[in-house]
Amino acid sequence: MHTQIASLSAGAVLGVSAAPVTSPLIPTWIAATAAVITLLALALHMALLARTPMPASRRRIRTVNGWLMLGAIPVLMYAFGFAVPSQARSFALAWAASIGLIGIIVLLAILDILNNWRLHRRASAQLRRELAEMRRQRASAIGAAPNQPPVQP
Repeated sequence: MHTQIASLSAGAVLGVSAAPVTSPLIPTWIAATAAVITLLALALHMALLARTPMPASRRRIRTVNGWLMLGAIPVLMYAFGFAVPSQARSFALAWAASIGLIGIIVLLAILDILNNWRLHRRASAQLRRELAEMRRQRASAIGAAPNQPPVQP
């Protein structure tokens, strides 16, 4: 009995077949359908993005990110629905490209967050300056010092 267990391969013990996998990770029709739906939704998003009023820096970051996503979707579709693990080179290249594109997309999303923080700080500072100017104008109109609270009538 002991010799029978020793002669089994590690894959057989773990329940993993040693035969090469000759089919993609998910059925091709599922990958293609999901890719087409996602591409259409993203194209609509990018068309609406062009019409939405926003700061130029935000529009540039989101447009570049949209174009990268439009390029990443077909690569992911190929990796999931067409690349076969038994063809190691094409499988590895498809997944390396997918991971690389997703990494760049995430970095651009982080850049978008940082840019939004910058825009928020700028808008807040502008609002503080406007409020300070309004206080000075009101104080000079009623004859009080700028740092004193206005007298209630």
